[in-house]
Amino acid sequence: MPITSSQASIVNEMFVRTADENYIAARWCCMQRLHTDFFWLGTHALEKYMKAVLLYNGRSVKRYGHDVTRLYRSVHTIAKRLLPTTLNQPATLVGIHWVDRTATQFIEHLALNGNPDNRYLTYGYSTRSQDLHMLDAMVYAVRRLICSLDEPLQLFGRSKKLPSPPSHRQILEQQPEYRATLSMPLDDLIRDEAAGSLRFAALNLKLAFAPETFAHDPMPSGSASRTPVLVRRIMDPLRSKNKAVLQDGIATANWLLKNTQVSGNGKQRTGVAAEIADAVRDAEMTLASLAAVH
Repeated sequence: MPITSSQASIVNEMFVRTADENYIAARWCCMQRLHTDFFWLGTHALEKYMKAVLLYNGRSVKRYGHDVTRLYRSVHTIAKRLLPTTLNQPATLVGIHWVDRTATQFIEHLALNGNPDNRYLTYGYSTRSQDLHMLDAMVYAVRRLICSLDEPLQLFGRSKKLPSPPSHRQILEQQPEYRATLSMPLDDLIRDEAAGSLRFAALNLKLAFAPETFAHDPMPSGSASRTPVLVRRIMDPLRSKNKAVLQDGIATANWLLKNTQVSGNGKQRTGVAAEIADAVRDAEMTLASLAAVH
């Protein structure tokens, strides 16, 4: 059953509008080398776009949470050929080191670096400048699917004697450059040439969305990474053979588990909390053995 106009309005406001805002902010963060929020906001935006696609096509999104890999599998099931297989370097994008990824590999990369726990740098991150352009490609591919894929286009004023109009799916397959205007923040910025720095953040080097008249500026190419603080300040000290380092590591780990919400549950053997609890137990055994020697 096609989505009703009232339902579509809810999806657009709750999911598409906020996804556009997250996506524009993610691009700005990338330009400013704020990589933690680039990954979080970019992943969150893509999550919402995919949920919008599913809702427009009669699927519930209640049980997905922030699982973008599972969301992508579900979107791929209904979209199939409308999604890219491999994310290749655009011919007009020069001066950047590029390694092709499949769309699935990139979604997994986002899931690792942009999952909710990593807002606190639980896992650190690793990024290259191609990540922004791959995010652009995936947003373009998914955002154009926000429609009832197998419903015919509504051609107002058309004679009933004419053949049935094509479905959205058929148009999207035949015209890779076609995307419907959703009248959401991203559409507004594409249209508004006076939007200034916000428009620049949204469109610079975003080759699939930007109008032909948009003046692009090159961005520096490079890479960045951040080792997880839990590795540097918790796990590494707990593996030490030095008594003082071990004692401090155990005290710090127990303080963290007691006073913060670490992913998972140590007592129930889940997530990062369980890994830390195991490391504390092993460190206490090591500390006892060092004490026995002396």
